[in-house]
Amino acid sequence: MELDVRTLMVAFSVNLFAGAIALPTIMGWRRIGIAARHAVLATGLQALGWFCLVMSTLARNEWPDRLLSTLAMGAMSANLVTLWRAIRLWTGHGQPETRSLGLIVLWMLTGLMTLGYGLGFSDYAWRVGLANGVLGLQMLMVVGAALSPSPGTHRGWRAVIAASMLLMATLTFWRGLLGAFFTESYPFLTAPHPINQLSALASSVVLLLNSMALLMAYREEAERQLREQAITDGLTGLLNRRAWTERAEALLADARRYQQPLGLMMIDIDHFKRVNDDHGHARGDQALQLVARMLREQLRSGDLAGRYGGEEFCVLLTHTREGPALSLDQRLRQCLRLESEQALGFVLEYSAGLAALGENDRTLDDLLRRADDALYEAKRAGRAQVVLAAR
Repeated sequence: MELDVRTLMVAFSVNLFAGAIALPTIMGWRRIGIAARHAVLATGLQALGWFCLVMSTLARNEWPDRLLSTLAMGAMSANLVTLWRAIRLWTGHGQPETRSLGLIVLWMLTGLMTLGYGLGFSDYAWRVGLANGVLGLQMLMVVGAALSPSPGTHRGWRAVIAASMLLMATLTFWRGLLGAFFTESYPFLTAPHPINQLSALASSVVLLLNSMALLMAYREEAERQLREQAITDGLTGLLNRRAWTERAEALLADARRYQQPLGLMMIDIDHFKRVNDDHGHARGDQALQLVARMLREQLRSGDLAGRYGGEEFCVLLTHTREGPALSLDQRLRQCLRLESEQALGFVLEYSAGLAALGENDRTLDDLLRRADDALYEAKRAGRAQVVLAAR
């Protein structure tokens, strides 16, 4: 049976457009994260690229063919850049606001290849070799992104993308070599060469596999977000009370087992009701977010901060004795005063109770009770200060 490359290309383009419409519909565009949006955009760019490529085969003269073919190569290359970006975000190797060296290299390859393709369009061997070479290289970079170590993500969808893109990279390089050095075997886009036919057929299979893999990645992201929401306070981004308590109990058990120093600080924003009454609840929310940000900036990676309820926060200080804990309180208090005056328009203060782990602290509740008693002592003494709990 002879495979018609043009027919395969048209069928693949239709499938791409269907996928470009179905993916955001299934995921829900407003609900998906930045990684999933990159994946959807990648599918749309690929559909646009193949549409332009199919239309270029119908062009009657060189200029429409040149324009459509150049747009096709640019869109296909940009598709691989955005797919690479989606995978990097899903695997935790990138941030939405950052521009990594790999991303810069990929976009440079896209720009240079598109420009070189358009300017050298009259030289068939040049443009075919250039386009397929660059696209193949970008596909290998996608493979590398999918295979990068990522303990927090499932290997299944990454393996599917890596295998399918490795297959397409191999066929793309092969097609580029044929066009550049064995032009008589591959003299035009829809030439019935076995590699060209296999490439057109494999594209449809790869589209199906990649779509399934992207949906798997999106599901994994959605489940991770749900888990995060279950343990995180929605306003401040800190651990909620339940999650903080569970982790604090584990850290306390380790400290007792290995006889390590540990401190617990309970923080309560002073006159918080007055903040809401005088400045509005929106400003009160900003005050809570500011305290949370100050905690994240001042605490070490091993310390544990959570919103315990209302305007109250709990901080577990690992490997910390009373002296360093009191120093931390002073740094935190000073930073909060400066930042609150600039960000809120008034100085924000807090009272705190600090309890160091003692021999009689059998449970977390014991430590919390002593820190809470010290906190109320700080409030009775005039607020805006820290009181050290008696052992």
